[in-house]
Formats: sequence, structure tokens, C-alpha cells
Amino acid sequence: MLGAWLVATPAARPQEPKPAPPSEQKQGPIQPKPRPQEEEPYTLRVEAPLVTVDVVVTDRHGNFLPNLQKENFRLFEDGIEQTVTNFSPSESPVTAVLVLETTPRTWRAYYDSLDAAYLFLRRMRPDDWVALVTFDMRPQVAVDFTRNKQEVQEYLRRLEFMSGFREANAFDAILDVLDRLRDVEGKRSILFIGSGLNTFSQNTWDQTIRRVREAESGVSIYVLGMGWWLQMQADLYGMTSARMDLQMAEGQLKELAKQTGGRAYFPRFTGELPGIWEEIAAMLRNQYTIAYQPKNFKRDGKYHKIKVELVAPDGTPLKVVDEKGKPLKVNLSHRQGYIAPKEGEVAALR
Repeated sequence: MLGAWLVATPAARPQEPKPAPPSEQKQGPIQPKPRPQEEEPYTLRVEAPLVTVDVVVTDRHGNFLPNLQKENFRLFEDGIEQTVTNFSPSESPVTAVLVLETTPRTWRAYYDSLDAAYLFLRRMRPDDWVALVTFDMRPQVAVDFTRNKQEVQEYLRRLEFMSGFREANAFDAILDVLDRLRDVEGKRSILFIGSGLNTFSQNTWDQTIRRVREAESGVSIYVLGMGWWLQMQADLYGMTSARMDLQMAEGQLKELAKQTGGRAYFPRFTGELPGIWEEIAAMLRNQYTIAYQPKNFKRDGKYHKIKVELVAPDGTPLKVVDEKGKPLKVNLSHRQGYIAPKEGEVAALR
């Protein structure tokens, strides 16, 4: 059922049911919300917003850098240094949504996309949660959250006989999944596999990037751009307009990943896929979570930029070397900022 992912409301307690097998545990990481208490005549509320930022630190080979401490992170909001109040390294279970484009026009890259999805599932652990959403003109929840990876694989096998509309509305699909993830607890990720093209999306690019910025932290977007077949056809037949559309889509997918602290990949042959999924799996699982209370916080409805740096104990830039003592370039992935709530809106910066 489509609604199984979305609705998790408390109900009257019947007799204790027998535990459901993993394939039937559809609620996944969604937790029922407590019933609201009767409103008190007078309540004093003190606003103390806390912004949390998940940071992935890797070397140029994609290897996660462990053992960093709170003192190694310096954080800025709009150029003003902030005080890190919370810090924790984590190797968390993965809660991920595979978002797969299923349009016939990408038929050649489509089978590589299925292979990519299989590779990701093989790298998941027993305590990880996964859901599958397919889309052409509109998104569809194909498999709700489950720990039974075999259930997702069986659905993908049925997809090998492709059918559907030629149109693809990537913006609508991504935003639909973001909305559904609001009631899901913990760190969440969207793994987008497709060309990124938008034919009739109801949401424009400006609307999409704003809603991604407004989304709570903890939702990272990773992209596997599979438009290489269309790009090759455009180059072969001199289709200038199609080539420009693909280049624009690629740039937009990169920006969506960057804004949320994810990564975007655009492989040109299937041999790249195993290494890409190894890197994505490591980044999903290994993160540093830092939090701060913004100085001079205002309910202005504006976008506030976040920047994170690595520093040594003396405050100088942190130098990382390999086993031979050679310096390594370090990459930091984290969300780029947030949109502050306006007056009267509920703060949701976490």
C-alpha cells in the first residue's frame, strides 16, 4: 500500500500480535507520534534552535577518515564562526530510498541502472532499511521500507521487462520522497538513479532547490547519473538541444547532492559501478554529527550558508598524510545551509 510508508498513527492496544516476518514489517523506521496533551492555559516557550550537520570526511580515494575529534571541526554560518555544542562520530545503520527512473527512452542505460541497484543492495547489512520508488511521469512506492533486501531484488527483476511513459519528472519524484521521509526517524538518504531529465515536472528548478534547502537535516541525496546513453546519441546525431538538456540535468543533480551533503556520480561504463557503490555505502554509514546554536538567530525566512573546516589542535589547517608520509587531499561533504523559519513557523533546523 502506498500509504503504509506515510501513516504511522497510534491505535487502541489489542492483544499482543505475533511478530511479523521482515518482509511484512512495512513501517520501517517510522515511529508513532504521541497523542497531544491537553493544552495548558499558559505556556512559556524559550526558542533555542539547534542546527545539526552530518559531515563525511574522505580522502581522494574515497576512504573514510576515522578518529577525528570535536576540536578538529570549525564551523561557520554566513562567515561567522559558531560554537560546536554537540559532537558524535557514528557508524549508523542505513535508511535509504532507491529512486529509479524507468522510462523506455533510456533503455540502454536502464539495464546498467538495474545492475547498480543490485550492487547497492548487496552492500547493505541486516539492520539496514531500504525502500524502492520508481518513476516516469509520476513516482510510485514499489516496495515500502523493509529489511528484507530479497523483496526489493524480486521487484527489480520484474522491472527488467520495461514499460511506461517516455516522460521523466525527476524533480517531482525527489520532492515526493522528501515529503514522505518527514515521518521517518534517524539519518535518511535518497539514492537517485536516472538521467535527471524533467519533461513535465510540476515543480520548477527554483522550487525544487528551495524545498531541498528547507528540508530538515539528515536527508542526503546521492546521485548515480545514468544519462550517458542519451548523451552518446546526442553527440552522434548532432542533437544540440538534447545535449544541452542533458548537461543542464547533470548540473542540477550535482547541485542537489551538494546542497544535502551527498555526492553525484556520472559513470560512463559499468566497470565504474562497484567502486562507486563501495564509496557511497561507506559515506552513508560513516559520518560525524556536529550541532550548534546559531549566534544571533533570526526568524527571517532567509537562506544561511554553512561551512565546515578541519583544523589541527593549534587552529591551523589539518594536514593528512598517507602511510608513506605524502599529503592527502581531504574532501568534506555536508549540507550547505538551511532556510530559517519565518515568524509564526515552527523551527525545524535539526
